[in-house]
Amino acid sequence: MAGGGLRAAGVGVLWSTSLAAALASGLPVVIAEAKIDKREVVPTGASLARTDVGWDSPRHGDAAIVVERAEAEMLASSPRETGTFMRMGSTGADTAWGMGLRLDRAAAEPGLDLSIKGLPARAVTGRQLAQFQLPPAGPEGGAPEAQLPRQLTYQYAYGSESSVVYVRDADLNKGTRDNVMLVAPQVNGVIVYRPNDWLVATLEMVAEIEIPVQQEETVTLPNGQTRPDLPTNSQLFVDQAFVTIRNIIAPFEFNLGRRNYEDERHWLYDASLDTASLAFRLGAFRVEAFAGREAWKSWNLWPNQVQVKDRINTSLVYLEYRGIEDLRLAAYTITRDDLTRNEGQPRLWGVRAIGSPSAELSFWTELAYLGGRDAQGTKYQGTGYDVGFTYRFPGVPFSPNITLGYAYGSGDAGQNPQRNYTFRQTGLQSNEQRWAGVAKFKYYGEVLEPELSNIGILTLGIGARPTPSFSIDFVYHTYRLAKIADEVAGSPITAQMAQFDPLLSKRVGSELDIILGFRELFGIRRLGMDVRMGWFFPGAAFIQNDGDDENPVLRKADKGFTFVAKFWW
Repeated sequence: MAGGGLRAAGVGVLWSTSLAAALASGLPVVIAEAKIDKREVVPTGASLARTDVGWDSPRHGDAAIVVERAEAEMLASSPRETGTFMRMGSTGADTAWGMGLRLDRAAAEPGLDLSIKGLPARAVTGRQLAQFQLPPAGPEGGAPEAQLPRQLTYQYAYGSESSVVYVRDADLNKGTRDNVMLVAPQVNGVIVYRPNDWLVATLEMVAEIEIPVQQEETVTLPNGQTRPDLPTNSQLFVDQAFVTIRNIIAPFEFNLGRRNYEDERHWLYDASLDTASLAFRLGAFRVEAFAGREAWKSWNLWPNQVQVKDRINTSLVYLEYRGIEDLRLAAYTITRDDLTRNEGQPRLWGVRAIGSPSAELSFWTELAYLGGRDAQGTKYQGTGYDVGFTYRFPGVPFSPNITLGYAYGSGDAGQNPQRNYTFRQTGLQSNEQRWAGVAKFKYYGEVLEPELSNIGILTLGIGARPTPSFSIDFVYHTYRLAKIADEVAGSPITAQMAQFDPLLSKRVGSELDIILGFRELFGIRRLGMDVRMGWFFPGAAFIQNDGDDENPVLRKADKGFTFVAKFWW
């Protein structure tokens, strides 16, 4: 087992390092490299601007910027963690030209025109984007120097987000052979085309191959059912393919096609959706609405793969206010209408506040109410919230930080047939974020990884960032059910709870996660790696009866373990 894990990790390191070397060999000369902190973001559909861009002027102490907002838009909206960014053409200039691209905090804060993606997780600390510049041609015969182009016609970026994943004892039983290890090399690329100042076309594609290093042919679940183990597949899919119309319909912006949507904490959505959307900005307010499906049609172009479609209509209205410096306020409603009636018609209403009052403190507050109806037609009446903060100690050696949070999603005991008090998230969320380090991770737990439904989660995190390119986080969670249930909603853990009536318990257990983030790995500026390890310690809710009701044989569930290594380039 250990040998297989080392071989898989070696495959991942060798593949990612070789990819970096191969791709790097053909790059133009690097002029500058930008590091974007967690609050830096550039608007979707942004237009050309200079140092006075944004809703307010740059704050005192922030560096001025020289950036074309149209150019920066692609960087912020690209759904990859890293990527090489190149100019491919321009309008209004036939001669060679150059522009140094810099993304400073002044470019993004106190607030540019944002889409509902909020602060993209890919535009955060640790993202390193190489910018390139052609040397300017000298003027001939005293001719005036060429002016900077007002519009970039073509842009493209490419990168990689490869991973090694190892899951041990998902059924919390060492006696069952169900361990899984997958190596998944991946490459991605995005192209942006602007034929004029009011039309933008974006295409992004991802190619990924899943290689099962260790996997059982069949797995027997705790409920006695036998199923094939997790399917693996190769993918060549379109992650984004949409057009944007702007300027001529200002202050509106219209988008049509497959588009990647993310909110800042990935608490609402982190998915590509086939939608039509309309955005409107007035002063410090921005409203965006869309309607569509997660997969209106299948976008996997790899031969002989299952073509996935869904019949869940999704609509959203999102109102955001950015009139207060370093604070983002929002209200929203999201409706999911499953035409197959397997998921019902849940409607989520919510408000949120996310901000950084100082360089040391950042916080989040999520308050939500679930209405609509479940699959049986019963009215939902659930509540959920997630509150917390991160505090940094910049003057202390190794730059330590501490995070404290509590999240709760209501459950239903089945006592009222007219109401379902269970809270559910949208089904589009990934619950993945970074706090003060360089690595993203599952902030509800790497192993249990629950949906915020019928559960309370207390979280304590302690981290450090000894250097700008390295961070470490220790995260501890305790879990408790809101109502007795036999499973944790949305969790990959297959073990069942509440299997022995005399000992029913709400104590799900606890988890310890360790997250390491590396950038400029092996001295390669664009190569990074995140290592995430988690140990789940089951509580009394997972006590198993291996006998029967008359002759019980109680067994404490074994701990689960997950290891994830991601390689960024």
